[in-house]
Amino acid sequence: MHTNWQRLILGTGILLAALANSIAPHALAADPPWSPVEISVFETATGFDFANDDGIPFFTNDRDSGGKVICDDACTGIVWLPVWARASAQPMGGWSIVIRPDKAPQWAYKDKPVYNYNGRETRDEIIGLAKQDGHWHTLVP
Repeated sequence: MHTNWQRLILGTGILLAALANSIAPHALAADPPWSPVEISVFETATGFDFANDDGIPFFTNDRDSGGKVICDDACTGIVWLPVWARASAQPMGGWSIVIRPDKAPQWAYKDKPVYNYNGRETRDEIIGLAKQDGHWHTLVP
């Protein structure tokens, strides 16, 4: 027969075990991917997204390949802007720096130059516009 103290200790142990099980998935969750200071990382229900400070995702363009910028000013216009790399920026992980035709440094992820959308549409409208064009894709880790 258990005393009140034994019941209290046993109950506390069960409570702590339940609490540990509820915390464990968060403790084991993957760390957010590294990104340059110009790129924010947001946690979503499905993982992580790279986006600007307003939560608007960054994009890549199918025309760019092999770590080279093919999508120049005529391709980007005033709507799609290169994500500039600072002069002191250093490549790391999947991030590298490509040099644009005008000699400006631009961030690239997995050898794809990265672009920001320059407009007032909502996040969903921007993603819709990118899909409609067919050459633009959201940047995901």
